[in-house]
Amino acid sequence: MDKLPLPTDNIYKFYALFGLLMFVFSIGAMLVQNRATNTRIYELTLQIEAAQPLEAGKPSIKEQMLQKLLEVEKSDKKFISGGLVGLCVAGFYLMLYGFRKWHKDVQPLQDEMFRLQLEKLRREAA
Repeated sequence: MDKLPLPTDNIYKFYALFGLLMFVFSIGAMLVQNRATNTRIYELTLQIEAAQPLEAGKPSIKEQMLQKLLEVEKSDKKFISGGLVGLCVAGFYLMLYGFRKWHKDVQPLQDEMFRLQLEKLRREAA
């Protein structure tokens, strides 16, 4: 069974790819959560309109409950969206940090090492 190889050779590579995963996941989760919550709010609004009594006066218990549920849905949407935005920002900065350190610190050393090995092999072959 083939498995996806994890980049365990370099901690900065791991940071970069894990940050990328967090970033992509949070963007996708925000889209799904936003769509689901908007659909639920729309349905609740329709139920509230249908539950309103014909005569003006005190709202019914059902209407009060639906109004409270609508407030909870809106509050949950703000809270979850805030958490996902935080995860998105953390993932972005972790990804940025990992790629920058990998590109600036580790990769030049590996390139130099490979270049020196290649030169050594060429001298030995000659």
